[in-house]
Amino acid sequence: MAAPGGIILEPNEKVILATRPLFLWEPLVLLDIALIVLALYFSSVAVPALIIACLVVFIVLTLWIFVRWVPWSAKWFVLTDRRVISRWGVVNRNQSALLLDRVQDASIARPFPLSLIRDYGVLRLESAGYHSEERITEGLHELAMTHATAFYRALTDAQTPNA
Repeated sequence: MAAPGGIILEPNEKVILATRPLFLWEPLVLLDIALIVLALYFSSVAVPALIIACLVVFIVLTLWIFVRWVPWSAKWFVLTDRRVISRWGVVNRNQSALLLDRVQDASIARPFPLSLIRDYGVLRLESAGYHSEERITEGLHELAMTHATAFYRALTDAQTPNA
């Protein structure tokens, strides 16, 4: 698997899995389409107040989707054979990494009903080391992501490669 654009990898480091946070934009886009269809229907029936209402809600929803989608599209969680990497930021790009041998504990929480959607879960990592608290609070303490079960399995497999 190739790393998402902008991820800085070490020489010969291999990406095992890359995933993102959960953002359910598809139903919102379908709602946007429904609003346009309603506006067209109301224009054929000549109800100007409903046309304006549908178009205003359409514009607001479209702007909200765009404002939420841009930062979501820049956020990645990447598991390599050496590290767990978190990348975020649109203008100011940030990357934080935690070495696999520094991870002391990894746990996964799968809140219902979101866990039914794209295997959503929250991976909690605890690490060892001198600056572990600072490193963890910079984006690698709780990773709320899609494909959480696969990420957790791959993480535990990468921590014990000879088992």
